[in-house]
Amino acid sequence: MIQGNVFAQTLEWFSPSAGYFYKINFENNQLSRTKNGLPWSNLGELSLENIEKADLISANYAVKEFKIENSDWAYLIISCTNQVYQINKKQLVFRRIDETYYRGANCLSHTFYRNGILYSFGGYGFWTSTNILTKYNAEGKEWLSIQAKGDVPPAITMGLSAYVPSRDRFVTMGNHSVNDTDTKKLDLLDWNIYEYNFSTSEFVIKGAIELEEIKSFLEKDISRYYLFNGRYFFLLDKSGREKNFDTLFIIDVLDDFKTYCWKNRNRLVLEGYYASNFDKALHINGDTLIWTNLAIQVSPNNVKNYRFMVNDLLREAEYLGKLHQVPWYQSIIQGTFILVAIGFLVLALFLFQKWKKKRLRNHLKIMLGENEKMLLDFLILNYKTGYISGHQIIAFFGKHKSSPESQRQFRAKMFENLTKSLRLLLGKEQILDIQSDEKDQRMFTYRLHPDVYQMLKKL
Repeated sequence: MIQGNVFAQTLEWFSPSAGYFYKINFENNQLSRTKNGLPWSNLGELSLENIEKADLISANYAVKEFKIENSDWAYLIISCTNQVYQINKKQLVFRRIDETYYRGANCLSHTFYRNGILYSFGGYGFWTSTNILTKYNAEGKEWLSIQAKGDVPPAITMGLSAYVPSRDRFVTMGNHSVNDTDTKKLDLLDWNIYEYNFSTSEFVIKGAIELEEIKSFLEKDISRYYLFNGRYFFLLDKSGREKNFDTLFIIDVLDDFKTYCWKNRNRLVLEGYYASNFDKALHINGDTLIWTNLAIQVSPNNVKNYRFMVNDLLREAEYLGKLHQVPWYQSIIQGTFILVAIGFLVLALFLFQKWKKKRLRNHLKIMLGENEKMLLDFLILNYKTGYISGHQIIAFFGKHKSSPESQRQFRAKMFENLTKSLRLLLGKEQILDIQSDEKDQRMFTYRLHPDVYQMLKKL
């Protein structure tokens, strides 16, 4: 990490490759370094190339150092400015190599070094968050935008982001979408876990943050601090408390985002000037987590320095579950909700069917005459016994003493009224199944159509 202070004209940063903190004092261009809280050691006077002190940031912002392979040079990237510097600690040379004109567009962006190229993803600037992807073009001395496809996150700002070298993937999650102009978008949290594939230029959603402990950590404060060592995220509990480092969350990116919680049971409390400055107080050197008070020491005896191997932290930590794993109680709640919804649906369907039957019964009472009602009941009652002859119908209505012509007209009129009414109410064209009477070729036998019977028998 690096910090700038125009009033003191100094830059301070941590070098992951060397494991030292470095400082440049621009009043005398002296380069110094320290380790484990020991007093600063002067390395000599730097030769400055293309450096304008007015271009240095006017407040403390995080800036990173990236070691250039097979070289004594390293990049220094100053956040919020897009400025790119190189430093050679052996030759004592510090120079600016970019020709970036603008600043303030990518504060809090995630910068990283991949295959000899500098990248800057997301950030915050001009009162809004951004998801812009850029890479530094050494020939043009400018930053170029990168087009992406797939599930592009709406913002890459103030969340957890890291480049994973072993998988050549960029991972980001828990980002804030911020727009100071739109009151509806002052601060929206995106719980999705995104993975970016450099070979296909595509984002893919790998799940969503479900663990309440991590959601609470990401919700409670925009100002948060975390470290990444190529495999694990180390999330430090909220800064500014009386006793820092009480809780440490660990997320394993390479093992399906398994998450652990380490408690500071031995009360390793940091004191001194840098007790609330995580940039100075805590850093990673390989697989070792180191925190120290790193104050301006009068004597090395005042240094408090603690080291923990990552494996030791994991051994002492409590396993919380996978980051995207839905809590067991949430599954029960969802299952209960589904059962209740199904119950309401079944009840609504039952009540609807009951209402339809009642409505049909009322319509039958209104539209059918007394003879048609009696005939329909007679047909339903005798459906299972078979067909009903015309003689049976005449006998049922007591018309057997009438003339044959009078009986025929009576039957015809009654069946006509019945079929017309049922067609209108049931929406069926075929109401009756009519066959010739084998015993009397002049007569017919009658039976309700099976579909009509099924609809009427339940009334």
